[in-house]
Amino acid sequence: MDPCQGPPKPPGGLCRSSLGYPGPALRRPMWNKPLRLPLPASLLVCISLLLAHAPAQAADSLTVAREANTPPLMNALNLIAEGAGYYKEADLTVTAYLTHGPGSREAMLACASGKADICPVGIEPIIGLHAEGMSLKMFLSRASKFGYVIAVPQDSPIRTLTDFKGKTLGVHSASGVAGVAATIASLSGVGLTSSDYKIVTIGMQSQAMDLLASGKADAAVLPLYELIPFMVAGTKLRIMRHPTLGEFSNAGYAASPQEMASKGDALKRFSRAIVKAALLIRYNPKAAARALLTADGKPVDEESLKAKTAQLVAWQEDLPASDPDNKRIGEMSMSGMQAYINLLADSGAIKAAIPVSEVVTDQYVAFANDFDRKAFEQSAKAAR
Repeated sequence: MDPCQGPPKPPGGLCRSSLGYPGPALRRPMWNKPLRLPLPASLLVCISLLLAHAPAQAADSLTVAREANTPPLMNALNLIAEGAGYYKEADLTVTAYLTHGPGSREAMLACASGKADICPVGIEPIIGLHAEGMSLKMFLSRASKFGYVIAVPQDSPIRTLTDFKGKTLGVHSASGVAGVAATIASLSGVGLTSSDYKIVTIGMQSQAMDLLASGKADAAVLPLYELIPFMVAGTKLRIMRHPTLGEFSNAGYAASPQEMASKGDALKRFSRAIVKAALLIRYNPKAAARALLTADGKPVDEESLKAKTAQLVAWQEDLPASDPDNKRIGEMSMSGMQAYINLLADSGAIKAAIPVSEVVTDQYVAFANDFDRKAFEQSAKAAR
């Protein structure tokens, strides 16, 4: 018989339990009794411990190829997505793959060869690359309108596109693709052929504006984002758009079919982060400007913040979220781009028309827009 179960012992008397533990009479130490949890609770504890000690899963990595000297606003959406934390929220680490050749060709070759994952680019050089047997597909638009515009000084006698007969138009590079193709396509829409005007190189940004102001070029055919900083700063320009395709975007983010097959899930999340960046510009341009400056490594002082906010406000109507209620933000118009491809072929800017499905896809657009828009709007408006 267990002595601890016998008659009461004198005060302070000891007994030895059946487990061999000396202790006060009539007492069994509670810790000698095995702790039995219900099976579900036991499993829950084990799972919790395993999760607590499991290594954190690394974010998926993507690289965006871009020319090192591109104007800052060209990369606004990806910089805002970085600075506002939308990449992190999407479990992505996005880095830049900088190229140094003129134009977008080197960046596109990096994407086509697998050295980079994503190219912010116009559709024109993608069509040219396709003719060489290499493939990139634009999967998300970074604008809501045709990217290239024709700008003339406000006091210029040129009032319509037909007035460019006998005039000189400047592009980034006369040997490039996008600017030249956009010029030919725009002016062919009003019956002018390439023999009716002259295309010259005027470079980028300040160099281009100086040559335009000096009269060495009658007009500058440039992306609107390149002109906005000058216009916000006080340069008076008259802007003309493509006569038939002005409401269709021709620029976006592209990737190779191989990258889309191997990194499709990451590209979907990238697309959603870009849609959120576009919406932030619409809902809270000051917060978007702060995110852009932060990601670009620039000072976020009051003067810089005011200037960048003004630039984003001036650009809002041309960005993907020009209509924030649109449930297909970032979608390229397949019919609009097919019409543009046909026009490029008809005007001689490219050798032959190709099906738009060879260079454009909308496969990520639904996912990119599938989040709680009301909740996002509230958080965006409240952002600093």
